[in-house]
Amino acid sequence: MPRYIAIAAITIDGRIAKNSHHFSNWTSVEDKNFLHAILDICDVVLVGNSTYKMAKKPLSKRNCIVLTRSLENKKDKRGLTYLDPNKQSLPRLIKKHGYKKIAILGGTQIYSYCLEKKLIDELYLTVEPISFGHGLPIFATKKQIKWKLKSIKKLNNNGSLLLHYLIKN
Repeated sequence: MPRYIAIAAITIDGRIAKNSHHFSNWTSVEDKNFLHAILDICDVVLVGNSTYKMAKKPLSKRNCIVLTRSLENKKDKRGLTYLDPNKQSLPRLIKKHGYKKIAILGGTQIYSYCLEKKLIDELYLTVEPISFGHGLPIFATKKQIKWKLKSIKKLNNNGSLLLHYLIKN
């Protein structure tokens, strides 16, 4: 059974970015180190098209599935698959390739889609001691989900915290 692991960094006021073009260079070095370590143990990275375009250089070194509704002019490259979740089954693709650990990197639409489709088993959430005052939430869904806190780790002296949650059944 594949394991879907969502990984996100949020601000104190609960935002993953100021807008859809905001790069995640505001997170701590410790968060980035954690992110790279967990991506190294995952078989594939699941991202939205905007997130992939923003982080194309680091993500191009990884096996990725890009969820997008516009597949025209998109060609699969080695380690990169484009998928329209309205036309193709993500779980079927995961099973076909035998992926066991799937990292979900967002953005908001991807996190929400995966949550609604029950494609998140775990959530690693880094809370960074910064606030934007506005921006994108991690989830934009009306569905209520209960989580169980598995662990808390202080990442640095600035107050960055890594929270590890499991979906509560």
